[in-house]
Amino acid sequence: MLFLVALKIYFDKIVLMKALDYIIDSYKIYKQKLLEAFIVGVVMNFLSFIALIPVIGWYLYAKLFPKMVVWYYNKLNIKVDPKYDIAFKSIMIPLLVTMIGFIIMIVGVLLYFFMIESEEFLINSTIIGLIIMIIGLILYILLLYTLFGSIIGKVDKFKIYAKKSIYLLLIGFIPAFIILIFYIIFFLFVPLIGPILLFILDILVGIFYPPYLFTLYAVAIENMQS
Repeated sequence: MLFLVALKIYFDKIVLMKALDYIIDSYKIYKQKLLEAFIVGVVMNFLSFIALIPVIGWYLYAKLFPKMVVWYYNKLNIKVDPKYDIAFKSIMIPLLVTMIGFIIMIVGVLLYFFMIESEEFLINSTIIGLIIMIIGLILYILLLYTLFGSIIGKVDKFKIYAKKSIYLLLIGFIPAFIILIFYIIFFLFVPLIGPILLFILDILVGIFYPPYLFTLYAVAIENMQS
């Protein structure tokens, strides 16, 4: 029993060290092309707004997202062999499910205020919409490796790689935690200009963090065992 516990601790340390190596290596690559990172960040935010448009917006987002990531990887000299059809499915399916749930919630609220004055109807439609949105979010997480693996060329068929996808999600939380620390510092120790700094930080994070995350995913996938 003690041997198994020690083995697990050792394994966890190895996994953590690898994750930290990926974070450092990806930052070294990322910082070389900050202008391109800015462009990608702005475009990705724009695509996020487009994705709110039913059907057409979803289609455009699923088509343009992988192409933008490929453009960015090429600028970073990251080797890619994109499988756009797989990447499209990996985005479109979770997005479709999530947005259907969102629409159910919105329609439920509108019907409640203008036609069906039933709190039970409002609660049921909200719960159903939330459940569907959560299912879409889970699908997105489970297809994370499929999406970026197909963009890089490591994945050549549409399939869920649960462990690898969750691993990508978890290592993405590490730099996010560092950013959270900066938020806390600004909020607690800079009370007079804190709100202004937080607003600026929000903009910078919204633009520059997604490209870094793409770089981190690329480095991690390239070093994963097949």
